[in-house]
Amino acid sequence: MKRLLTEPLLHFLVLGAALFGLLNMVGKKPLEPAKIVVSEARIENLANSFARTWQRPPSPQELIALIDDYIRDEVFYREGKALGLDRDDIVIRRRLRQKMEFVAEDMGVEEPSDEQLAAYLASNAERFRSEDRFSFSHVYLSASRRDALESNTKAVAAKLADMNGESDAAALGDHFLLGSEFSDMTRSDVSRTFGERFAEEFFKLEQGSWQGPIASAYGLHFIHVSAHAPGGLLPLDDVRTAVRREWLNARRLEAEASLYRTLRARYEIVVEEPSAERAKDKEALGAVR
Repeated sequence: MKRLLTEPLLHFLVLGAALFGLLNMVGKKPLEPAKIVVSEARIENLANSFARTWQRPPSPQELIALIDDYIRDEVFYREGKALGLDRDDIVIRRRLRQKMEFVAEDMGVEEPSDEQLAAYLASNAERFRSEDRFSFSHVYLSASRRDALESNTKAVAAKLADMNGESDAAALGDHFLLGSEFSDMTRSDVSRTFGERFAEEFFKLEQGSWQGPIASAYGLHFIHVSAHAPGGLLPLDDVRTAVRREWLNARRLEAEASLYRTLRARYEIVVEEPSAERAKDKEALGAVR
């Protein structure tokens, strides 16, 4: 051991290592701090966001707090990204995807012209048609007020069969709170008033004669349809707001799909097939489930 300590080669190596370390420490410059710039535009954006939320501009103290909070976010964002905390985090991945989709939505979507809206309306006519409208009368038989509903129904049906029109027919039934006659009722109106099952049966009826009875939550109804006005394509001025909304949404979806296709083309996609052993494990797991 003593002989080893007196070896000149060992002394040379120790001295060299010490000099290397010293030179490294002396020659190493201190790291420049990273820069976070809070621009005037950023401050204005923070103030505008506050004003949209609270319906007033921020006070000087509140603005300072907003800037401090932005700096805090930026510091943690940068340090977290430097540590790789953004990798394999499903929440962050989804947020980034949403932001990219928002970027795509804002790309190239301009205000539509009347010609574009008219063309969209024509190619999607079924979505902007007015509903068919019906006018009808009914004879109402209340299930709660009639002990012999079945026999009364047969008696009313026989009397209605001998009637040519709607006059005085309501007197054969019970009082209905909403009346005995309805004008220009759409399917939505009928469904909302009498129920969806009633509406389904109602729209199978023919015009011009007493038919039924049809059951609703209220009781039974004999129906006489007096008028039927078919729906049709509405003028653009009547549905401009809805057509514009759907046109813009369609353009946004197209822009998003186009951006995705462009970005996806930059990547080579490799989907690995499971190994034979893993495939067997998955089959066994599926059998157990």
